Amino acid sequence: MEVIGMPAVTEKNSIARKPTQVLLRGRKGDTRMLIIRYTQEGFDLSDVRDMLSTSTLYMEYGLVQRITGKSVRTVQRLAKETKPVRLNQQQSTVAFQYAHALEHATNVFGNQQLAEDWLKKPCKYLDGNIPLELIDNALGFQVVEDYLTRIEHGVYQ
Repeated sequence: MEVIGMPAVTEKNSIARKPTQVLLRGRKGDTRMLIIRYTQEGFDLSDVRDMLSTSTLYMEYGLVQRITGKSVRTVQRLAKETKPVRLNQQQSTVAFQYAHALEHATNVFGNQQLAEDWLKKPCKYLDGNIPLELIDNALGFQVVEDYLTRIEHGVYQ
């Protein structure tokens, strides 16, 4: 399924590269300070769209609009710009949170399909909230990350 303004998901890009690798375009991203610097510089809209295309769930959910705070039409227009369109620091931070959460969930659940299934369903340990809908808020992202870490270590309560 192709979402307007988003490239189609392919087997190659969903398996070959992790979402944060796509977002960072091969730049070193092994420390939090580097990630902070990259988000301060702002990610290119095209890199965010490529990162989102690694996930069927992310494309179906219209996350490019949630990340940018812009309408589908505006995102489409920006995507056609000849010069790269940079996201601001807040938008870039949210894009990174989505990339990181998908990777973490994939590592915890063993594959991306199971991770996406978990991300889109209400979770009783998150007070019935859908994890995907918490990620764009800094505190919500931390709660999702903390819970994934608890699952990883077998601590559910």
